[in-house]
Amino acid sequence: MRILLALLVVCLGLSPAFAQSRGLQLFGLRDFEMDWVQGEGGKMMRVRYLAERRILRIEALDGSGQVMLRDLAKGDVLILIAEGQRGIYGSRGKPVLGMAIEAGEATREVAGETCREARINGATICLADDGIPLVMEEGGAPVRAIRVLRQPQNPALFTVPKDAKIQPMPGSNAPVPGVPF
Repeated sequence: MRILLALLVVCLGLSPAFAQSRGLQLFGLRDFEMDWVQGEGGKMMRVRYLAERRILRIEALDGSGQVMLRDLAKGDVLILIAEGQRGIYGSRGKPVLGMAIEAGEATREVAGETCREARINGATICLADDGIPLVMEEGGAPVRAIRVLRQPQNPALFTVPKDAKIQPMPGSNAPVPGVPF
């Protein structure tokens, strides 16, 4: 659960300022899948995005079976252990939508794509023209894309069982999201 908690810190730390800039919508308006690496040669994650529901799915690719679901519109976060079979932990956060991105002029190549550097709440990101964040750098957990596929995602990957028992996130006093997610 450590890798997803570290990524949760990055996502929650940036969330108060994620938004739209120059017509961009953070994470974009279409489904995608990408692989992120944390640090140089670090831990791998698969990120999937379901644009219709504005939900991210971040899977740890370390064999731990950990998955984080993040509702960008509501701010709700769930961490599923073994796809929820060994527990589901949740927290309510701030919505990610609607705040300003400080777009820069510099561009760079990441995962074979051009992205524009921007600042969000003191952190640096690099956004593709369609809003996909190819790099997120904040504190000790920078992540960058190494593969991006713009393709439809299976909505079933973004749901939890209706009878799921969601426990509070360890160390958090935030309210727990409800189901259905």
